[in-house]
Amino acid sequence: MLSKFGQLLLWGNLVTQEQLDEALEHQRQHGGRLGEVLSHLGYITDDELTRTVAMRYGVPTVNLDRLEVEREVLDIIPAEMARNFRIIPISRVGSTLTCAMQDPTSLDIINRVEFQTGCNLQPVLVTAAMMTAALERFYPSPTPTHSSPAIEKRAARTALVTELAARLEKLSMDKLQYVRRFLDSIQ
Repeated sequence: MLSKFGQLLLWGNLVTQEQLDEALEHQRQHGGRLGEVLSHLGYITDDELTRTVAMRYGVPTVNLDRLEVEREVLDIIPAEMARNFRIIPISRVGSTLTCAMQDPTSLDIINRVEFQTGCNLQPVLVTAAMMTAALERFYPSPTPTHSSPAIEKRAARTALVTELAARLEKLSMDKLQYVRRFLDSIQ
């Protein structure tokens, strides 16, 4: 049975049935996501893939090349987390944080970012190339020769929070409620 994503690609005349069959066979042999396989084989562009994924999941897209993001919004997500999860916060309204993502279906990333920031995450979709360029623009890679104690402390804190979030995700609901009550009592 053909996936909904494959049907969207066919209905949009983005690929032929033969190209889709070849990509599905490649996917069976080597793994990976269908869209990434089609892009790797040169049958669709990153833009076509992004638009189709956006249509499939009902997620808006954004062009990060033309977007200016305020520093205080960027500071909501630490640079290391942004680079590791390939996510960029672009605006915050109340408790809603809108973030550019390559994969808006990654509930693991969404949950971790929500836990880290205390905000409800609203994903918008971007291409892989656009994400790479935007990460370098908004979160430039630190030079290894100038490692400051503040950067190291922030990286250690981010790693600790990420580990804690992963452990909390494994707890049963009643144990998670206990942790929430404990945290509320120490605030």
